[in-house]
Amino acid sequence: MAVQNSRHIFRTIASVCLLMACLPAVVRAHQPFCEFADLTAEAPWQVPNPAISYAYFGNVYPAWDIDYFAFDAKAGQSVLLSLSIPAKDENDADIYAPLMAVIGPGLPGDLPPDLPEGIDVPAGAGALMVELGDEPRYFYERFGRVHFWNYDDDFFRAPQAGRYTVALWHPDRRIGRYTFVIGQREEWGGDLECFMAYNMYWTPLIEGANPYRDTPMDDLMQDPSRVINLDPSDAPSINLQVYALADGSYNLQIETSNFTFTPQNIDMAPVIGEGHAHLYVDGVKLARLYGEWHHLPTLPPDAEVLTVSLYANNHQGFAVDGQIISATVRLADLNGG
Repeated sequence: MAVQNSRHIFRTIASVCLLMACLPAVVRAHQPFCEFADLTAEAPWQVPNPAISYAYFGNVYPAWDIDYFAFDAKAGQSVLLSLSIPAKDENDADIYAPLMAVIGPGLPGDLPPDLPEGIDVPAGAGALMVELGDEPRYFYERFGRVHFWNYDDDFFRAPQAGRYTVALWHPDRRIGRYTFVIGQREEWGGDLECFMAYNMYWTPLIEGANPYRDTPMDDLMQDPSRVINLDPSDAPSINLQVYALADGSYNLQIETSNFTFTPQNIDMAPVIGEGHAHLYVDGVKLARLYGEWHHLPTLPPDAEVLTVSLYANNHQGFAVDGQIISATVRLADLNGG
């Protein structure tokens, strides 16, 4: 069994190295990250450094989704913001066109009329639309063999030092995929799991089909030989509460002890008691979770069990006696079954 596990790990790492070698333009130009958990106002993607170039492969899903990206800027700092859309070919008649706005201190208090209902604008903050232009340019990236529609670059100048948030949504409430780009300085890096799932971001979203899929990293890091075994007295604990809402959706509350959610440290070295969580339905991963609350718009009609498990920054599972620390709720129990 140990030999088989070693071979599996070797094959997976070798596949990642080959993929990274085949995508030199992507790696050099932007550090890629993927939306493995829905980005919300409570759990935005934490941009480590807005001067460095990052490309975030995301999903507007479900249709009313608003994704959030947070970054810290100095007064007067210029931050590049841009958007690319996966393209079928140069003759696309219907190009996906999300909108973006920057929210934060020192911005106009008279909010733009294009902001969607439900967007999170904290008290005392203002907002400014990101000017992306109306006619994106067609681009073929030959290393990854993918096509993009590239919108214009916008340079946001922070009026004062502070935390700013980019919100992204579709004005007609349409689902779709996008690449959000922030920053200019090219440095090697990115999310290993995103490299492994790269091609899935060029498949269309389908209404009713969950866009957060298992990746090769999931198989690798759930291998019993890869988990981080902890003494029960020091191990985190988790409790899952599921609230069924009148519209058929669910709110999930993930209560933990001895554990801190650290989305800003994804892919970094493991630290005991910090990381993220995975949400599973009947053993199939739906999403990464980066905070206490998560909204689940829908579930398969035959779904039976929801499970949330705790993972370290580097995606290894926290475990006791080889069993990943998890909490489970039977959906039948919510309905008195």
